[in-house]
Amino acid sequence: MRRPKRLETWLISGVTCLSLLLCALFGGISYQILSRSITEQSGAKALGLAHAVATRTDVITALQTGHSSPQLLAAIEGIRLASKADFIVVGDTHKYRIVHPDSDKIGKKMEGGDSQAALEGESYISEAQGSLGRSIRGKVPVLDEQGQIIGLVSVGFLSQSVGALIDKRIPEIIMTVLGVLLMGVLVAFWMGRQVREMLFGLQPAEIGRLFVEQDAILNTVRMGVVALDADGRIRKLNQRAREILALSPTCQPNTLMLSDLLPQHADFLLTNQNKTIRGFELFANEQWLVMSRVPFQVRDQNDGLLLTMRPADEIERLSQQLAKVQEFAEMLRVQTHDYSNKLHTLGALLQLKAYDKAVEFIGQESQGWQAQIHLLLSQIHEPTIAGLLLGKYHKAKELNIEFQISPDSQLSDVQDAIMLERMVSIMGNLIDNAIEAVHRANNHKPRRVVVTLDETASNLIFDVEDSGDGISKTEYSTIFDPDYSSKQGAQHGVGMYIVNTYLCACHGSLEFADSDLGGARFSVYIPTKPLPEVGTV
Repeated sequence: MRRPKRLETWLISGVTCLSLLLCALFGGISYQILSRSITEQSGAKALGLAHAVATRTDVITALQTGHSSPQLLAAIEGIRLASKADFIVVGDTHKYRIVHPDSDKIGKKMEGGDSQAALEGESYISEAQGSLGRSIRGKVPVLDEQGQIIGLVSVGFLSQSVGALIDKRIPEIIMTVLGVLLMGVLVAFWMGRQVREMLFGLQPAEIGRLFVEQDAILNTVRMGVVALDADGRIRKLNQRAREILALSPTCQPNTLMLSDLLPQHADFLLTNQNKTIRGFELFANEQWLVMSRVPFQVRDQNDGLLLTMRPADEIERLSQQLAKVQEFAEMLRVQTHDYSNKLHTLGALLQLKAYDKAVEFIGQESQGWQAQIHLLLSQIHEPTIAGLLLGKYHKAKELNIEFQISPDSQLSDVQDAIMLERMVSIMGNLIDNAIEAVHRANNHKPRRVVVTLDETASNLIFDVEDSGDGISKTEYSTIFDPDYSSKQGAQHGVGMYIVNTYLCACHGSLEFADSDLGGARFSVYIPTKPLPEVGTV
């Protein structure tokens, strides 16, 4: 397969060829201008010398007598040599020479056929073939004291001599042309480097291939993808995004703003653009969408955002399965670690033959576990919620936090899969926040988290309280903001916002206050009867 030319090669070749063409054109035009200029200068010089010679007294006397003296010939020759003219000829009214640089041609008739106009009183420049060769001549009539024409003067420069003057200037033209050509090549190299840097070192063929690959990938994935610039203008979106947002196939991305697609959520999505937010829900186009927002930068400058979206109902089942697997894996990990330590302790007691202590140790360890299992099996009839609570129990225990499920708790099976997934997210976020608050607390209170579940004819009620440091009054107004967080790190700050989003999706409500345990208490109320969904968050 023939390897495509590199961008630098194309630029250098193109600019070099263009430079060569321009230089050839420039050189030709410059030569023509120079040749014409030197020719005109030579003619003007010849005409000026002819005027000077025609006014000399000795020349007028020689024409009147018909004879030229040796002194006149020497004087005219001196003028010719000083002016570097090739010839100075003086002729009478019959065009016979009385002065000529070649003494053998004195007395002979002038050649060229261009002298008659001078005898008629004209001064002019001509080019003709003479006895010495083709030349550029200046011809002037000679007048006596009465103003009568008594002869003419012809001063000339041979075309060969003029050509030699032109040839002396050709190296200057060549050097100028080569300088321009060299500058063109250097500019081509510079342009190649600049363009390649702008294209991140990629060649045109590679860019074309990447564009085709990107387009194929974007239109193959099952989620909608929308690329934005920093101002919220749509740069690109795939076919799936068009379907999710109900856009016309003829709608061009560059004509749309994010506020046109998601008017209620554009401000949130464009706020704090250097932060990644994953897995939040928004209501748009009469459906709930699971979205992620990822910023991208070009040369350390924020260049826009990438939004991914997928209808919530498509991933509810996968989300539930994944949540169950994760909770189960976490529970197994914690149990493995916990029971490994306990088995070592039990083994040591048996080796020491402290059998009574061993039996007592087993009883103590099984009592709390059995109580939680019994409560979950007898009163929490939704397996997903029971698994969630069991996983959080082990997570808290690993952090040496007492995790208690209220004995009054009860919950029946949840039939609505979407409702169940949202409940799991709400409970999981609130319990995680409570465990984290107790773990980071700077007080000497008992490390406790208490969870209560209940249901009435119209509501599911979920209550979680902790013995952490609580929520300050200054945080009351910002706790549901997308950037609120009491923890450090790029992935924090959206938990309570997601809780609020899911509550709005369920038409539920949340109350928070100080807990009797010393920390915070959150109470969630979710209607059991479905209501028409609204698009507010």
